[in-house]
Amino acid sequence: MTNYLKGLWLALFLLLVQLQAQAQFTGIRLSPEAKISLITCSSGEELYSTFGHSAVRVNDPSTGMDIIFNYGTFDFNEPNFYLKFAQGKLNYKLSAAYFQDFVYAYVADNRGVYEQVLNFTPEQKQQYWDFLTNNYLPENQFYLYDFFFDNCATRIRDGIEATFPNQIQFNLAHLDKNMSFRNLTDLYLDPQPWGDFGIDLGLGSRIDRTATPYEYMFLPDYLSEGLANATIQQNGKAVPLAGKMQVVYEKKHAEESLSLFTPTVFWWLLFATAVALTFINYRKRNWSKAFDTILYLLFGLLGLALLLLWVATDHQGTADNYNLLWAIPTHLLIFVYLLRNSFPKWVVAYLAITAVIAAVLVLGWLWWPQQFHASFLPLVLTIGLRSAYMVWFSRTKQKVTT
Repeated sequence: MTNYLKGLWLALFLLLVQLQAQAQFTGIRLSPEAKISLITCSSGEELYSTFGHSAVRVNDPSTGMDIIFNYGTFDFNEPNFYLKFAQGKLNYKLSAAYFQDFVYAYVADNRGVYEQVLNFTPEQKQQYWDFLTNNYLPENQFYLYDFFFDNCATRIRDGIEATFPNQIQFNLAHLDKNMSFRNLTDLYLDPQPWGDFGIDLGLGSRIDRTATPYEYMFLPDYLSEGLANATIQQNGKAVPLAGKMQVVYEKKHAEESLSLFTPTVFWWLLFATAVALTFINYRKRNWSKAFDTILYLLFGLLGLALLLLWVATDHQGTADNYNLLWAIPTHLLIFVYLLRNSFPKWVVAYLAITAVIAAVLVLGWLWWPQQFHASFLPLVLTIGLRSAYMVWFSRTKQKVTT
């Protein structure tokens, strides 16, 4: 709860400081002493902050201006805010705030802040400044956010390339590790086992394709790495785009606590419970109705949510989700029949098919086009085992009793 309140405070604080910075910058000329920098913020403790953050600092000592441009904000007052967020239709926007306020918020949240000065000539600084301030105009500042392809990091990369067409060269061969988008997100999720579980549950096979090194830069750390190894054309020569990383604030590392309450442990305990119940049921020739009805209800609701994420939203990463092979929305219909103690032939056939699908999933676990989270295995085994038992039980009893 403490971490959640800290995260909420950070979001509200950044919203307030950006409102205080709503000055019009169009037409301002930067002095030769001005510096434009990439700001990279480290991971936070909450899931929304796990992957870090990128922003652009413009510091002009001659005028006292020290502004941060931030593509990672949104308007809480937008109509149907939560519905649009769920549908992937929420507009994010470019905001501006005072750099000291921005850093204060991240220091308060104990998140590292690092700076790389971009090696622009005075003319190039002005060009990029004009690009940023044009983006900041009310008619230009909103964009449709996409976690993998259009976010706070990719907007900065794409903006620099748009400002200096055919002048930027990214040297990323050293990043080519044949990693998928899912592999890349997994790098950050060890401290968030339940977040990792939820992401692997909701995101489909599209994120299991191999990302190009250029696409790695959807993550702020890789954007920083990409700019550090990029060049820009100046007077017919390729010069380094970014300077060495400087520390603005170093995160204080607290001792990490090891939690045994992980998805893997929890769901294997569920499967162990299912095995024990099945053994007892078999010995007593009875049926644990409550367990199976709740199981089918929960799996059906989960499947319905995954289906809606696929067909009813604009989130690219939630499409083609093979988890729908075991979390099936039609389980909700079977739930109704289980409540009635009813096993007509088609329900028995459905249960048999569910058991077979679970067996096929397990046998081909490593070869499916979607990488499954390790804790999905006990869930698949649980629904398969209980479905198979109900098929057997329905055939040995003319009428189910509880």
